[in-house]
Amino acid sequence: MWLNEEGFKNALKTWWEGFDFSGSASFIMVDKLKALKPILRNWNRDVFGKIEVQKALALNLADFWDKEESSCSFSLEELDVRREARENYKKWALFEEMSWKQKSREVWLKEGDRDMEIFHMMANAHRRRN
Repeated sequence: MWLNEEGFKNALKTWWEGFDFSGSASFIMVDKLKALKPILRNWNRDVFGKIEVQKALALNLADFWDKEESSCSFSLEELDVRREARENYKKWALFEEMSWKQKSREVWLKEGDRDMEIFHMMANAHRRRN
């Protein structure tokens, strides 16, 4: 999601190179990652805000322009605004989908091992019975 945002890679490079720590390479990397975490958290909040809210606002705007079009004919500028509103909604819907996909992957990585352990216990118990 972040990599699709224009200017993110340059900002990340600037932030990363702006840190100056001394020590071993692994120590420097850990400290840079720790320093980068709050910056990324703030950047995410500033750029994306709450994805669900942004998506709802974009949908309301797209619906408004669709209703306006049904009541009168649009000029070229109004057609462009309506098209941009629809594209904005699609963008936020895609961000929401990516966000849910990332969250589900995190849950699977955290809880997948527990599920696998239960599966193996049941399979072994079944094998012992048969």
